[in-house]
Amino acid sequence: MAAHLRPGDPERLGRYRVVGRLGRGGMGTVFLAEDETGRRVAIKVINTELADDEGFRARFRHEVTAARRVRRFSTAAVLDARLDGDPLYVVTEYVDGPTLARAVRENGPLRGGDLDGLAVGIATALGSIHAAGIVHRDLKPSNVMLSPTGPRVIDFGIARALDAASGPTRSSEFVGTPAYLAPELMSGGEVTAAADVFSWGCVVVYAGTGRAPFRGGTVAEVMNRVVNDPPVLDGLDAELRELVAAALDKDPNARPTTRELLAGLTGRAHHDPAVAAETAAYTVSAPFPDEAEEPAVPAVAATTRPDALPPAEDAVRSRRHWRDRRVLGVGLGACGVIVAGAVIATLLSPGGDRDGGREGPRPPAPVETYVAADDFSEPRSGWEDPARYRDGAYVMELRGSDTEVTADAPSPNRTLPARARVDVRVRLTGAAGAEAGVFCRSAGGSSGEYQLVVRADGTARILKDVLGDVRSLAAGEYVSGRDGRELLQATCVHEDGAQRLSLWVNGRLAVQATDTDRPFTPLATGLVALRREGAPEASLSFDDFTAYRV
Repeated sequence: MAAHLRPGDPERLGRYRVVGRLGRGGMGTVFLAEDETGRRVAIKVINTELADDEGFRARFRHEVTAARRVRRFSTAAVLDARLDGDPLYVVTEYVDGPTLARAVRENGPLRGGDLDGLAVGIATALGSIHAAGIVHRDLKPSNVMLSPTGPRVIDFGIARALDAASGPTRSSEFVGTPAYLAPELMSGGEVTAAADVFSWGCVVVYAGTGRAPFRGGTVAEVMNRVVNDPPVLDGLDAELRELVAAALDKDPNARPTTRELLAGLTGRAHHDPAVAAETAAYTVSAPFPDEAEEPAVPAVAATTRPDALPPAEDAVRSRRHWRDRRVLGVGLGACGVIVAGAVIATLLSPGGDRDGGREGPRPPAPVETYVAADDFSEPRSGWEDPARYRDGAYVMELRGSDTEVTADAPSPNRTLPARARVDVRVRLTGAAGAEAGVFCRSAGGSSGEYQLVVRADGTARILKDVLGDVRSLAAGEYVSGRDGRELLQATCVHEDGAQRLSLWVNGRLAVQATDTDRPFTPLATGLVALRREGAPEASLSFDDFTAYRV
């Protein structure tokens, strides 16, 4: 489809008027377009041979839904997408600037503050991406844009749609660029956030020297050097070289986390949330790259698991406070500097990147999308009542004598794994006395279900419902999100004869419970809305639902 689009042809892209072509890659063609207000956007239109494959469509839908979860303060938002129909496309904010690959090719390597700033910017971007439960998977110089406001990482998460064209949960090939791909991926290891840290090190070496740290005359030679040889780091500043060397460790568990990268680059200990104000403002962006600059070739794939492990305390040895920051030659005002301090301080803080709740462990990282992933933009996506799809959300109403309404996630021929995580966003505005959340249910509801729910008054509960006999297993508190939508991340883990249940709200642990009193094994999940007797009628909105195996 993309090959037939021409500038000035608005019909093929709905309300967007195509004004230019930005590039073409293995997945599709990127167009420069304008919306009805004249705002410029980047639109990636998927190639016909991929769009016609149902497995690819499923993965594409999942990955676009996931990409929308990356915090806006560090991304150019995904503005729109066509996830069904013809052609498939995704619309993002447009970032004006060359890729890092082009800039180094035309102007030579970066030096001094420009290189330091680039390293901080990419690490900040990866921290935000990982906090949203995404692994970039294909970080390379052509996926870093040099915008007037700093380096921006693009195309995160979407590469996974190219994996396993026959279905959203099948492992097959992983698409990446060998010179920037972590060694564990060459041998079929897990795709974790540590792989992105390795790629960060490779990109920084390229930016500072004009060459990748692992080079060879053939793809096989490059891959062999990535797996077996030490990196070539000649030309890097000594202290930056030490941090990059740690990032390029062959053992993913020995690499620093993105939080530790920032600590090493800004000269602060990992647990110190106070970051110097002179650290420049860097953001993440999500239009799509100039993919023709570096060929992507298939290597062995594995399932995806973002970084959820505690940092290795000795992984980062270098602690230098980098000074004289510049944003690739473009100075920033005091307002931008203050924003930068807030962004990076948040990423460095022990509690993570979201408000609310008490500090504690993060949710276990997802291994694969399981059962369902839905942003509720398409009423035919399989939930039981199409009338509940409203304005890109799924709405459940508690009317009359209703005290409970549920909706089962569509899961043909699939059952919930013994270790499951379910994410969803809920809006409780104007729903006094009502609760919303997710359930983990035994087969057919014959035995019962666990309900992990929140209430607008800032309380969270875990309930056990056995044939209508409901009791509370635990209660806690959370702090509401800024936009009135609460991000719920619930885990139902059956192990050692017990059911372990946890609920994070807006990224912080709110409540936990362990059921050892004849626990049942959940086999299904979905949405639940509850109302106390005598409470006002309520309408509860759900969005961005995903169930994972962990």
